Amino acid sequence: MKEKCRTIVVAVDESEESMRALSWACKYLLPAQYPHGDSTQQQPCKLILVHIQPDTCFAAGPAYIVSEDVVNLLEMDAIRTTQKMFKRALCICRDNNVKAETEVFVGEVKQRLCEAACKLGADILVMGSHSHGFLKRIIVGSLSDYCCQNSPCPVVVVNKNVCNNTKKVVNTLRESLSFGIMEREKKN
Repeated sequence: MKEKCRTIVVAVDESEESMRALSWACKYLLPAQYPHGDSTQQQPCKLILVHIQPDTCFAAGPAYIVSEDVVNLLEMDAIRTTQKMFKRALCICRDNNVKAETEVFVGEVKQRLCEAACKLGADILVMGSHSHGFLKRIIVGSLSDYCCQNSPCPVVVVNKNVCNNTKKVVNTLRESLSFGIMEREKKN
């Protein structure tokens, strides 16, 4: 039986945690694109790397005058940073023989990440965790908590515990994804 193509979205930024999550997804959720050097074989999953760039807007008052040149310089820097980050992420994919697409969204990270998962038709959203303490999560908020509650698809938060318990997590995910795909096919 041919396996249905699943869309796996991985949130990436400059952090080591997001790169660890990407590496984990490549190793455990995606079969190798070219396991034996056969470039004609298609992977049954589509991997999309998503980066959310903060909006470059400024609140300027009488004491602050922001020229258009400064705004352009900041936007160019954001583009260079994003390109450098995607280059690193795509190297991780290539090292694991996995093809990936890239998408950039602009805005507030929490909301835009969930919107991106919906727009891209994600079957699963994978993200890293900074493992902030309880107090900091309450004060600042947690991106992973927000996405777990508001994402249109299951969310895997990859932290050191997930990396240490990979076999159990992967088996649970496969069962969950198979059930979710069957349920969607029944509705259609």
